[in-house]
Amino acid sequence: MLRLLLLLGLARLTGGRSGDRSGGRGGDRTDRLDGRDRPDPPAVEYAEVTPDPVVLDPDARVPVRIDVVTGGSGGEPPRGVLSGPDGWRTELDFHRAAESPFEEGWRAEHVFSPRAARGIWRATMTLGESAHELEFSVEDAEERDPAAIVDFRVSPEQVEEDAPITLSGALKAERVRPEKHRIVLSFRQEDALSWSEIAEIGTDESGEFAVTLDAWEPGWWRADYLGTPRGSDGYRALRSTRSEAAYSMVRSGPKMRSRFSGYNALPSVAGSGKLVKHTGKLIHETPLDPPPGVEWVAAPSREVTFWFKPSGGSWSSAPVARATTTNNGSFTKKLTAARSGEWQVRYSGQSGDLKAAPKTRQVKVR
Repeated sequence: MLRLLLLLGLARLTGGRSGDRSGGRGGDRTDRLDGRDRPDPPAVEYAEVTPDPVVLDPDARVPVRIDVVTGGSGGEPPRGVLSGPDGWRTELDFHRAAESPFEEGWRAEHVFSPRAARGIWRATMTLGESAHELEFSVEDAEERDPAAIVDFRVSPEQVEEDAPITLSGALKAERVRPEKHRIVLSFRQEDALSWSEIAEIGTDESGEFAVTLDAWEPGWWRADYLGTPRGSDGYRALRSTRSEAAYSMVRSGPKMRSRFSGYNALPSVAGSGKLVKHTGKLIHETPLDPPPGVEWVAAPSREVTFWFKPSGGSWSSAPVARATTTNNGSFTKKLTAARSGEWQVRYSGQSGDLKAAPKTRQVKVR
C-alpha cells in the first residue's frame, strides 16, 4: 500500500488516551501558566460553507450554511460579510451552534435566489484582529458535472496507537478524466470542532485512492476533492465534493495529548515583503493526583515549525521556519510575506507528548 509523506512531517503519528481528561477544567478555555490563568486571544480557527459549490435551482431558493470555529471568543460571535462577484454584500448573523473544551462553533445561514450572481463568492469573518476569508462557487447545474467520493473508510476501525491505518475511497463521476485528481485528507479530534489538513494523495486512473499512515488520536477523518476548472479539452469539468466522515477508534497509550492555543498570523493582510508576526501557545496534559484526572498546562521548550501553502498550491516540502516555546508555552516568529496563502504551525511531539493538530491561518499579500 502506498505510504504518503504526511503534512504533519516525518515524525510518526501516535495514538491518544481515552477516558476522563477534563480534570474539572474542560470549558474554561484557559491554560495554567506560572500559577496564573490567562484567556486565549480570540481567533477564527476554521470556516466552511455547505454546500460547496452552491448549485442554483431555476425554480427554487437554495439555502446555504456557513460554519465558523473560533477560539478564545469569550462568548462573542464573529462578524461576517458575504459578498458576490457583482458587488452585492450583506452582513452574516452568526449564532452559537456548538461548543467543545477548546473551541466555539458559530453558524450563519443565507438563501440564494435563482437570480443570484454566478461566480466566486466570499465570506469574510473577523474576531478581534483575526480574519478568515472563505471562497466558494455559485453556479448553474450544467456548468460542471457532479462528482462524489464513495466508500470512504478507515480500516481497521479500532487500533492501538502507532498501528497502521488505511484511508481509502473512490472519486466517481459520469466521466472522470484518466489522470490523478487531488484528494485532501483532514482530521478532527473527537473533542474538537475544527478540521486540520493532514495529507494529500492523488487518485489512480479509475478514481480510487488509498493511503496508509500511523494512528494518532481517536477522531474523525474525511476526504475532500477540490474539483476541476472549466475547460475545453474534451472532458467536462467536475464539481468539488466531500466524503462522509469516518471515525477511527485509537485505544489509549502512554503519551499525553497536546494542543495549540490562540495561534495568530498578523497582519492578515500585508504588503509584499512586509513582516507577519506569528504568535501562539502550546499546551499539554499533565496527570492529576489521584488519577485519572488531567489538566492542561503550558508546554515549555518545545520546537514548533511553520509551513506555507501558496494560494492554489501545495504545502512546502520542508519547514519554512522554527521556533521554541517559552516557559509559559508561548512562541513568536516574524516571517516575510511574499505570496498570499495559508500558514500552518505544527508540533511533532516530544518528551512524552503526542503531536498537536496543526493550526492554519490565512495571509493575503497585496
